[in-house]
Amino acid sequence: MRTVFTVLVAALASAVVASPAVPRQASNYVGYLISTFSDVNPKIQFHLSNGNSASSFKFLNKGNAVLASTVGSKAVRDIFLATNSARSEYYLLATDLDVEASGFSWDKATRQGSRGIVVWKSSNLVDWSESSLRTVEKDTAGMVWAPSAVWDDETSQYYLFWASRHYSSSDTNHTGTATLDKIRYATTKDFSTFSEPGDYLAPADTPLIDQEFQYLGTPGAFARFYKNETTSSISQDITSDGLFGTWTHVGDHITGDSQREGPASFADNVTPGLYHLLLDDYTQYIPYETSDIKSAGSWKRSNTSGFPTGLKHGSVTPLTQKEYDAVAAAYPA
Repeated sequence: MRTVFTVLVAALASAVVASPAVPRQASNYVGYLISTFSDVNPKIQFHLSNGNSASSFKFLNKGNAVLASTVGSKAVRDIFLATNSARSEYYLLATDLDVEASGFSWDKATRQGSRGIVVWKSSNLVDWSESSLRTVEKDTAGMVWAPSAVWDDETSQYYLFWASRHYSSSDTNHTGTATLDKIRYATTKDFSTFSEPGDYLAPADTPLIDQEFQYLGTPGAFARFYKNETTSSISQDITSDGLFGTWTHVGDHITGDSQREGPASFADNVTPGLYHLLLDDYTQYIPYETSDIKSAGSWKRSNTSGFPTGLKHGSVTPLTQKEYDAVAAAYPA
C-alpha cells in the first residue's frame, strides 16, 4: 500500500472541504444511537446508549427491528444514519442485499447485485417515510455496498460514498472479469436524485470496501477507515485539508486484528480526543478505542461490559437531549 493516498477526482480537490454534519461539542450530546442490523433479522435496529456510556447500550423497541425494507431484495445490510448540521432531516441508508435469498452466492451478489441503496427519511428520528430504492450506479456496476455520507455545509449537500466493482460496457451480463472493488461517490441534496458517480478511492492493486469517515474536530480534518479485501483488515488514513485533499496513510491492520470489516467510528461525547471504533468480526461488532487517532498502532480493545452482542456493520450517531428523548420514548427498550 502507498504511504500517501490522493483521491482520483483531482478537479474537485481544491474546491471541496466537506465540513462534518455537526462539529463535535461534548456538551451538546447526551448519548449515542447505533443503527444496525443482524444476519438473522436483516432490518433496521436501534440500540441506545445508557447516557453517555460508549460501551453500555439497550436494544430499543423491545428487541425488535424499527424498520423493514419493502423494496428490492426486502433485506438490508450495512446501515448508515446521515443528518445535516441543522439536525432537521435524517436519512437511513442501507445496502439492498439478502444473503438468505434462494440461489444466493457472493459471486452473484458482486455481478448482478443491486445498483441502488435503500433509503428512509425522517424529520425527527421517529416518523419515517416508506423505504425507497434509489439507483446510484451505472449499469456497468456489479453492486453497491456499504453506503455512508458526509454533509457539506458550504454546498448544502451530502457526499455519498459506497463500494462497487465494474465490468466492461460490452459485458452486459457481467460474466467476465471486473475491476477491483473500489470506493465510489456522488453528491445529493435529498437522496432521491444524485450526481454522476465517480471514483473516490481506487488503488490499482488493492480491492477496498466499507469506507467510513471520522471528523477530527477542525475544518477539513478527517480520518477514514476502509476494509482491505486482500488482507481482510481495516486500514486508516488521515487528512487536514478535506475529503478531496491529500491523505496520509496511517497503517493497515490498525487494530492488529484481521478478519474485520464494517468500521463505525465515533468521537467520545465526554472525553476530548477519545475516539471509538466498532469493527465487525463477521459475527458481531468488537469495540476499540484510542486517544491518539493520528498514530499507527494506537487502537486498543475497549471494555465490552454492557456492550450488546449480535450487532453488525452499522453506524453510531451522537444524540442531543431532544433526539435521545424522542427515540427512547418512541421505541422503548
